[in-house]
Amino acid sequence: MTGRTFQACVIPCIALLSALSGMAQKKVLDHSVYDTWKSLSNIKMTNDGKYAAAVVKEQEGDDHLLIKNTGTQKQFVLPRGYTYTIAPDQKFVIAQIKAPYAVTRQAKIKKTADEKLPKDSLAIISLDKFTVSKIPNVKNYRLGKDYSDYVAYTLDDTIKVKDKKEVKTYSLVLRNLYSEKEDTIRYAAEYAFSRNGKSFATILNPNVKDTVNKPAVLFINLDNQEKKTVSTGKTIYKSAALSETGGKLAFLATADSLKKEIKDYGLYCFDMAHDSAKLIADKNKPGMPDNWTVSEDYPPVFSKDGKRLLLGIAPVKLPKDTTLPDFEKAQLDLWHWQEPLIQPQQLVQLEKKQKQSCLSYIDLSTNRFYQLGSEEIPDISISDENNGRYALGKSNLKYQREMQWDIWAESTNEIWLFDLENNTRKQIKTALKGRTYFSPQGNYLLWYSPDDRKYYACSAATGKEVCLTDKLSVNFWDEKTDTPMQPYPYGIAAWMENDDAVLVYDKYDIWKLDPSGVKKPENITNGVGRDKKIIFRYIKTDPESRFIKPNEKLLLSAFDDTSKEAGFYELNKSRTDLLAMGKYTYSTPEKAKDKEIYCFTKSNFNTSPDLYVTGNLWKTEVKLSDINPRMKEYNWGTAELTSWTMFDGKPTQGIVYKPENFDPAKKYPVIIYFYEQHTDNLYRYFPPAPSRSTINIPFYCSRGYIVFTPDIVYTTGHPGESAYNAIVSGAEKLAENAWVDKDNMAIQGQSWGGYQTAYLITRTGMFKAAGAGAPVSNMFSAYGGIRWESGMSRQFQYEQTQSRIGATIWEAPELYRENSPLFFADKVQTPLLIMHNDKDGAVPWYQGVEYFMALRRLNKPVWMLQYNNEAHNLKERKNCKDLGIRLQQFFDHYLKGDPMPVWMKTGIPAIEKGRNYGFGTD
Repeated sequence: MTGRTFQACVIPCIALLSALSGMAQKKVLDHSVYDTWKSLSNIKMTNDGKYAAAVVKEQEGDDHLLIKNTGTQKQFVLPRGYTYTIAPDQKFVIAQIKAPYAVTRQAKIKKTADEKLPKDSLAIISLDKFTVSKIPNVKNYRLGKDYSDYVAYTLDDTIKVKDKKEVKTYSLVLRNLYSEKEDTIRYAAEYAFSRNGKSFATILNPNVKDTVNKPAVLFINLDNQEKKTVSTGKTIYKSAALSETGGKLAFLATADSLKKEIKDYGLYCFDMAHDSAKLIADKNKPGMPDNWTVSEDYPPVFSKDGKRLLLGIAPVKLPKDTTLPDFEKAQLDLWHWQEPLIQPQQLVQLEKKQKQSCLSYIDLSTNRFYQLGSEEIPDISISDENNGRYALGKSNLKYQREMQWDIWAESTNEIWLFDLENNTRKQIKTALKGRTYFSPQGNYLLWYSPDDRKYYACSAATGKEVCLTDKLSVNFWDEKTDTPMQPYPYGIAAWMENDDAVLVYDKYDIWKLDPSGVKKPENITNGVGRDKKIIFRYIKTDPESRFIKPNEKLLLSAFDDTSKEAGFYELNKSRTDLLAMGKYTYSTPEKAKDKEIYCFTKSNFNTSPDLYVTGNLWKTEVKLSDINPRMKEYNWGTAELTSWTMFDGKPTQGIVYKPENFDPAKKYPVIIYFYEQHTDNLYRYFPPAPSRSTINIPFYCSRGYIVFTPDIVYTTGHPGESAYNAIVSGAEKLAENAWVDKDNMAIQGQSWGGYQTAYLITRTGMFKAAGAGAPVSNMFSAYGGIRWESGMSRQFQYEQTQSRIGATIWEAPELYRENSPLFFADKVQTPLLIMHNDKDGAVPWYQGVEYFMALRRLNKPVWMLQYNNEAHNLKERKNCKDLGIRLQQFFDHYLKGDPMPVWMKTGIPAIEKGRNYGFGTD
């Protein structure tokens, strides 16, 4: 061998060894990495696309605001910036800064009172120079929407209010962004800019002990700095609202004492042409129903053109019964079989019901009052941004009782059309299922009928009703629906200008429908989506737009239903042009208002989401951030799509996640995670994070596990068998690979996945361990249970939705028994870890208790984690961290042979609660 040949051989060998050594040296993820792992949120661009901004969030710690010049790449970082607004002139960014996390944490450890905790600050950032001015102790801030030379902010200087009825007030500062001149106003309870930024209003509520200053409403014309106290002499002012042009101001006020239980409010309106506000509505207003009054719970709002003032009215509330002291009053909830809503649902909705108001309006040109809503027709919407001639009235009161078992009953309504020009109303539909939409200018009503699965439109002017899709063979309803219910539609994309057409989706393409029914439906994506199995969806690039203009180019998201790749197309006069498509997940792009520049995030399983910008429709893109550079230090993983044939002979798919340092010569333990369908997430990024309920996939891949997520295909009446058919067949197929340790496989799922876990271990002993979060174990008792968060009965789940029985317990008791793990608990051979929390608002906590008690009675190895005052999925981060550790210890013990921790070996006695967590092995 010549020296040159030897050298040619050695160099690549050294490089290979170096690469392998580097990979071997990569760290594995542990629970210490979570807190500072970052994500992006609140992405925005300036109108000219020159700057992009985003909040870089830490899971537990200090966020920061990142502002980047998209051309020069120059950047500005505001430490601890967590919320921000780009000023209307695009020259400033206003941001709020949190106090340092460590400082606040230490203050809480010392049990510092809330009003004395470290305060936020305000930052005013000049974009052209990246200079910043900071103002301490700021509670909140606001700007005008379309134009504003000013920012208003309140200082967090309030004193703790002892009387809960007393309104908290703050010092308000109005600051000119250019001159930096400030005007301080004391005792501000609330404040607002007009949309155009020309007017400003604030409600002043001095301390009740202040004998000099009195409650008042202050109006400021920002063009000339003229201030007017437009109302004083009342005890309470609230709900200030300015018209869009700033020429009018409305508010609610009462002269009643703070101590009076039921207060009598009036609606006042100020016009810049006058010196003071005038009362325009109260209980004595002509047209006001007897014993009704202006509702204090409905903030007034002006129509877009400022010609109408909308208000809420309600029956006068009855005072509290004081004939008996509270301690002598019985406390109970009375359930009645004919009530529309069951008691738990009524109690959940109690505050909303107490504040329910009926929409009315004042015609400001005549000062006439018009009632629209009523107790019989509680839901009213006025067309064309409250300017329109027509209003839509809806009532589902007749169908509320059916909501307990019929998922469509919640959106079933009696429909009325109000003609505000003629002050008339007419009922036009009875028992109409599904949402009903106004076209932008109010010329048409549109709805999808689940009964015949077609779209309909009705002319507001003529009342003519037209079926828009009756001659089309394509489905506009979700073809993947596998529950025993009428499927939902794919949805509406947008309306065209002048209400000329509406765009709706089928599974893949976008259709243009003429609401008058004259023109034939048109597939504006020309069937490209269905031909290529690409799902097209319209991206609204201007959040202020109400419709699409003729010949407007449309940006479409694109998802390949076969490869799971994603990207973007442009729709230009029925021509679909590919812009980008790849093995990534993209966020919805944020467009610069005045230029075709977009910023977005891009990621996949092993690529952290970062901020990108493109100024040439994805021909090129520039990366603007690198929020998790340390990710490359860790052994991560890969995601692969796999297919197999289930036991019933049908095909399905799943994702196999392997460690980054995967070696096919080794054997790996496997955890199978499932819910329903997962493969559309092939290119989804999962940050390492504490567990709210499920395993963290990259965490387990990093630590030498293979994770498998199968898609489940369901058959009505047999959800448990369907899970077995897909999951176990997939596990057996996966186990055929030499690199799978088939003797060390486990399963884990939460909620519906928890149920399927609980069921599977009654059918097979092939899994070494199982984790079930919030599992239903007894479908009989669960059918009669309550979803406590919403107060709804759980019956609809079994008859129509996820639980997929398709019948009541009286129609098919055998199906409820077949699918209830509790009745087959004696067949369980697999150690089970249950998590079920005592404030679970979705699956009643006793479902986990029933299964635990059954397995305990049968002397089967079972543990249950019950996090106190916790929800269906954990909310408290401290509990998430705890669960993450216990899941790892549980699976590491059974699948890797690690020592059993104390909590698994002996439990934690109640007397040691909060002192001993049992994580150790001694």
